[in-house]
Amino acid sequence: MALDCLVVASTGGELEGFLTKPDTLSDYKGKSYLLTVIGVSQVQSALNTLVAIMEYQPKRVLLVGYAGGIDAQLAIGDCVLATEVIQYELDLRAFGLKRGETLSRVPNEVLGELSLFVPPYEKAILARGGSSDRFLLRPWREANPYLVDELDLGFSDMESYGVALAAKMQNIPCTVCRVISDDAKGHRPKNYKNFCMKANQMFVEVLYSLLELPSEKSPTNL
Repeated sequence: MALDCLVVASTGGELEGFLTKPDTLSDYKGKSYLLTVIGVSQVQSALNTLVAIMEYQPKRVLLVGYAGGIDAQLAIGDCVLATEVIQYELDLRAFGLKRGETLSRVPNEVLGELSLFVPPYEKAILARGGSSDRFLLRPWREANPYLVDELDLGFSDMESYGVALAAKMQNIPCTVCRVISDDAKGHRPKNYKNFCMKANQMFVEVLYSLLELPSEKSPTNL
């Protein structure tokens, strides 16, 4: 099976706006897509995305879901498209490397940040993303100003780097779309159900913007 787009999310709730059953082939204007749940955490999301890529052979991957804001200018409900993503707690500075960089000692190893494909979507804000297996609470974020001062991160999640890495290793362009569920001050939506409905609709619109790209101008992996 060859898909135009594989859509992945950490939970099924983040896919509800598509009104399509997960793991079922769907169509939009002659382009095919499939939704699948990859779970939470960098390792689990990377492995499950890689398994799905190997099975469905997509032309591109789209990760959707919610994220915590690091940039103080990002508000709850803002739609963010990531330009790059990095593992912000990977710290090998003792070896002369920058935060997020790894030692290049094995084939296909990736150093530092991963670049992502950004589709045209006028409602989105562009930002750098950071992934970690830590739920980013306000006290820890404020105690670690390097997230902004050094890495210039806009948001944090647990899956973007793993998904982007799986796509890169298969030479497939990856797009990460996140909606801010809690801001830099720790505020959360007053009406979470309403927040999810609006966020999930934006995920659908981003998918459609990807599927509407001319096939002869399909993005290449950066």
